[in-house]
Amino acid sequence: MEALVCRKLGDPTTSSPSDENSPVVLSKNHPIPPLNSPTSVRVQIKATSLNYANYLQILGKYQEKPPLPFIPGSDYSGIVVAVGSKVSKFRVGDRVCSFAGDGSFAQFIVDDESRLFRVPDGCDLVAAGALPVAFGTSHVALVHRANLAPGQVLLILGAAG
Repeated sequence: MEALVCRKLGDPTTSSPSDENSPVVLSKNHPIPPLNSPTSVRVQIKATSLNYANYLQILGKYQEKPPLPFIPGSDYSGIVVAVGSKVSKFRVGDRVCSFAGDGSFAQFIVDDESRLFRVPDGCDLVAAGALPVAFGTSHVALVHRANLAPGQVLLILGAAG
């Protein structure tokens, strides 16, 4: 499978993935991740988002530091292509989205069924691919930080990040 692999920490904006000095490289033959438990689900990724946290992770400045080499990428959407023997919520062909600590900048990812959300019919997979982080960040900001309560009005003057 193809995957964007971070092989060393550094600024990925200063070079292209084809440059030998780049911290990230496009691997054309990265192994497809195996199902690693009876409740594992393999998803063929159709959309993923690029977040500031991904940039910080490649720089080595994010609070979670996976061992090198790693595949960056956090939220994603896609199609279920394989399920473990005890998966009960999803079948091959289901449309799902989720948040992963890393690994979504690839063609396939494996996650536990408990971490996946079904994408409803009519919902675009590109939109669903950005939903877990964008929605989660907004929810925490509005509900847990701003303490927005029913009946209050919120005016959003810009949504750029």
